[in-house]
Amino acid sequence: MDDKRPDSSVRGVEIGSMIGGSFGLVFVGVNSGTLPGVLQMLVIGSAAVLFAVIVWLAVRALSARGRGRRSPQGDAPPASSRGFPRSYWVIVGIEAIALIGGAQLLARFGYPEFGVAWVAVVVGTHFFALARAFDLARFHLLGAVITLLGVAGFGLGGFGSVGLIPVVSGVASGFTLLVFALWALVTWRGAVPRSA
Repeated sequence: MDDKRPDSSVRGVEIGSMIGGSFGLVFVGVNSGTLPGVLQMLVIGSAAVLFAVIVWLAVRALSARGRGRRSPQGDAPPASSRGFPRSYWVIVGIEAIALIGGAQLLARFGYPEFGVAWVAVVVGTHFFALARAFDLARFHLLGAVITLLGVAGFGLGGFGSVGLIPVVSGVASGFTLLVFALWALVTWRGAVPRSA
């Protein structure tokens, strides 16, 4: 698949950003429990604010598209997508099997603390397949960052810093998802429509 199509032409950027942002918020919330109380609240609060901005921009863009508005550059809004392609569901299915199977194997062999790192590796690598499925180059960068955060978690655990795995592989991965979701909306030409 040719990867020369600009990211701004991808259909469904609003829905995709809200999905990515919601997973990012969950990653942060679930994995921030090892942080001190005040820092945990600050981290969760920051993630919640980022997610709120993502939702606001996405809803605003969807509303503008629904009214047939044009983007600030004068481009007509892209046609709405009719759901996700089959390849998306295949990738998500493989991801689910890898997540569950890998977590069960880690627990069976006595390493459940590496579960968060495994989740980050699987989530990160699935973005490489999604990059191809959606012809979206920025997913390669997203996949690389999250995969590296997962690998870093395994490294930290291997050196005895098990307590840092949720922060590095979980919280940092969550913020990565949130930032990339926001980036997609801000850089997409139709996401910030002109005021009426």
